[in-house]
Formats: sequence, structure tokens, C-alpha cells
Amino acid sequence: MAYLVFRKAWRLFGLVFPILYILTSREITLFYTSSALGIFLFADLFRFVNTDFNHWLFTRFKLILKAEEKKRFLTTTTTFLVSSLLTIVFFKKEVAIYSLCFLVIGDAASALIGTYFGRIKIKNKSLEGSLAFFIACLISAALVNKLSKLSLPLPVLLIGILTAATVEALPIPLDDNFTVGLSCGIVMTIILK
Repeated sequence: MAYLVFRKAWRLFGLVFPILYILTSREITLFYTSSALGIFLFADLFRFVNTDFNHWLFTRFKLILKAEEKKRFLTTTTTFLVSSLLTIVFFKKEVAIYSLCFLVIGDAASALIGTYFGRIKIKNKSLEGSLAFFIACLISAALVNKLSKLSLPLPVLLIGILTAATVEALPIPLDDNFTVGLSCGIVMTIILK
């Protein structure tokens, strides 16, 4: 139990990027996001060529790294950072902020509720986890609306949330840390045009 809670608490630090984007400019947010990506990408490249470092990293940070990531080229944190950077680059500010919030908040809610309370299985996910994803994203959208000057039309947000929850639940071979925010951003951008 502690392992999953630590992993999702670590992922909640990803909220720093949409919060930074709300409070500052696109350029500042891109600078910090790309800096974080550079650090994690370097660590991934180095651990990939240095097995001692890879072992040390996964021993030292075992509460936030999945065991199966040890043999993958990119950790889920690096994948999340790539997705975050692309989301900020390709989508307008409001779409990027909501997409990143949905990815971070929805993923944490889905994993925690789905793991501990999920009974109705859909492949390796659960209906309860998907519902938690949707509800948590609704709450995060309401909070973003309330605490910032940002807002998107409710139908756009609902379809964006539904897209994010669906992509997270689907057994797609790509990491959902990469696909959720981007797919949500694409759909919301298309609807807004």
C-alpha cells in the first residue's frame, strides 16, 4: 500500500507545471519543464548504459519507481515530462493546463481507488478507478476555474475528461503518462475550433 501511495504522491508533484503555467508565462513554464526533462532524460540515459547506477537508482528510489521500469529505456516520470512539454508546446494555455491537471489528478485517483476499491475489472483497470478518474478531474477543473482566471466551456471540459479517462482505461501499449494529457489536449483543441 505504501508503495502506491508514495508513487502517486511523487506524481502529484507534477502539478507544479500547470500551477507554474497559471502563475507565469509559457516561456517560464517551458524552461522549467524542459530543465526537469533534461535532468530525468540524462539520468535515464546514464542508467541505461551504467548498470551500477541503474541498480543504485532503483534501490534508492524503490518507493517511486516501478520494478519493470528498471529494464525500460524511460521511466514513467520521464515519459510524463515528455508529455508535459509537448502539451505545453502544442496546445493553447487553457487546454494545456487542464490537460496536465487531468493527467496528474486523474491518474492518482484512478490508481488509488482502482487498486483498493476496484471490483469491476476492465482488463487490468477497474470501473471504480475510471469513475474516480472522471470525478477527480471534474473537481480539478472546478478548482482551476475557481482559483484562476482560466475557463473552458463545460462541454469541452466534460469531453476532455471523458477522453482522458477513456484513454487511461484502454489497454494501449503506450504509457498512459504519455497518452492521457496529449489525447485530452487534442480532443479539446479540435472541439474549440
